[in-house]
Amino acid sequence: MSIRNLNFRRIFAYVGILSLLFYFILSWKGMIADADQRTGSDFMFFYTFGRISQTKGAQYIYNIEEQKKIEETIVGHPVTPIFYTHVPFVAPLASIVVGKNYVESFKRWAVVLLIINAFNVYLLVNMLEIRRFTKENLFILCGGAYLFDPTFSGFMNGQDTAILLLGAALWATGLFSKKYTLSGLGLSLTAVRPQIALFLAIPFFFRQRKIFWNFLIGSLILAAISLWLLRSDGTIRFLESLRYIEDTVWHEPHALDMPTISGLIRRNFTFSNPEPIKNFVRICYVLGIAGFCALWHKSAEINEKHIGLLTTACLFLVPYAHYHDLILLLIPIFCVLRIYQKKDVIHQDYLSIVPLGVSWLSTLGFIGSGLLKFPIVYMIMLFLSYFLFRVSKLTGHVSTSVS
Repeated sequence: MSIRNLNFRRIFAYVGILSLLFYFILSWKGMIADADQRTGSDFMFFYTFGRISQTKGAQYIYNIEEQKKIEETIVGHPVTPIFYTHVPFVAPLASIVVGKNYVESFKRWAVVLLIINAFNVYLLVNMLEIRRFTKENLFILCGGAYLFDPTFSGFMNGQDTAILLLGAALWATGLFSKKYTLSGLGLSLTAVRPQIALFLAIPFFFRQRKIFWNFLIGSLILAAISLWLLRSDGTIRFLESLRYIEDTVWHEPHALDMPTISGLIRRNFTFSNPEPIKNFVRICYVLGIAGFCALWHKSAEINEKHIGLLTTACLFLVPYAHYHDLILLLIPIFCVLRIYQKKDVIHQDYLSIVPLGVSWLSTLGFIGSGLLKFPIVYMIMLFLSYFLFRVSKLTGHVSTSVS
């Protein structure tokens, strides 16, 4: 066979999907078999939420002594528990999923995450005109989106970022299909990361206000559920945990591992007094929201360009987010795909491999010491912003097939 007859796009797609799949499966098996890794993951927090809810009641989930008892039972030695960042309304889900056996609970939660992520991919792919893809290209598109590297990071950690993406996917699909009630209620689910939810929601007070009001209704319902679960004492402990996290985040080692502007500063500079930089980060966050409010107010409509830019900027400007929260980059990625599909400037053969290419690129950042992890993330953000900004310069034409 002549090398000219090889379809390198198809080879890249299938090798890429299979290699990511095997890498993720082997990583998961290694993690779940290693006691230090599985108990050191963020699932410990989710598990503790569930067990305390089952044994003592949800109002005790932020009680440090109760957390300490559960964790020491699992690891078999004294621990120093930390304040949790999980929001209260995930406690009922945790109490359903977990049981006495930590490993089996982790596996059940993994199945739940896989199902939620499958539904997320379904929502995202349906933002596009599916009929214009061949079955093979649709498989590649879904495979690349499902194996998105930050999604796997959340999966390995037992995080609830699948719920975060679920809310964002409902928000975007509802907006593009003009189902604004669905969009706003979906956006309220992103309250699993309140700092992200506020950044995404506030601009809608200035355009497409129905989305904002439905977000507010959904958020109030979730807040009411949280208050009902926690009662007065639990609510006080929850507020104390938020204050503690806000006061200590700049002093914790994990603050270095954030894709946000705060993480960028922490990785490159050392400060004896972090207060001025904390204030700078907060100002950037507020100015970012204000800038998008102004953009929303001036815009005749809110479209893919706006949603993609808002989500990308949010992930950089929020004071607190981690690598697994980059699962939200699937929103601007699919916004770009939706735009370029409508303009018909890139053939579907190439559009279908974009999520896979981004995931592969993200995974490469972990090679060796992982020094390229965040430079690659920022490069992806810049490219997405560039493609979203240049939308107005696109002129639609029918591209030539490369199959």
